[in-house]
Amino acid sequence: MIIEGVEVEMNMGFVPIIWISIVFIALMAMGSSLFLGFCIYYDALYRRVENAALWAVLSGLFHILALVYLIVYVTKSPQPMRCMQCGDFLVPTSRFCQRCGRPLNEPSSEQLGMYNSRRRLFFWLWIASIALVIILAALLFALIIGSVRLYF
Repeated sequence: MIIEGVEVEMNMGFVPIIWISIVFIALMAMGSSLFLGFCIYYDALYRRVENAALWAVLSGLFHILALVYLIVYVTKSPQPMRCMQCGDFLVPTSRFCQRCGRPLNEPSSEQLGMYNSRRRLFFWLWIASIALVIILAALLFALIIGSVRLYF
């Protein structure tokens, strides 16, 4: 094959391996998105964010929203708790909402510990999977470059 005056020869035996590798790397990248989504979900549960599942799904689909989440909730000063039903501010020691009477479901210290350990686990799984995707992509790139010969 000749491309702009340069003759390019590629070993065609590598083509199926290259396509399988590209699909595998793409699947690994999608899997890392799941790890990021779970990390954000458990972090939101740990911080008692009202819409943890929404943040998790959006962060898994759009990685930039994970950064937005972290900026919003990590830098945010502690706010008084609100009732999930009526939105009224709650007294920190109350077990029921004074306005609507809904019982408050405060996570226990064991649940908070579990959320904390799971968010850390999924964070490190996400970092490891991203590193693995980068390494595999670099190896695939080296394989492609190594199988192409240029003749000037």
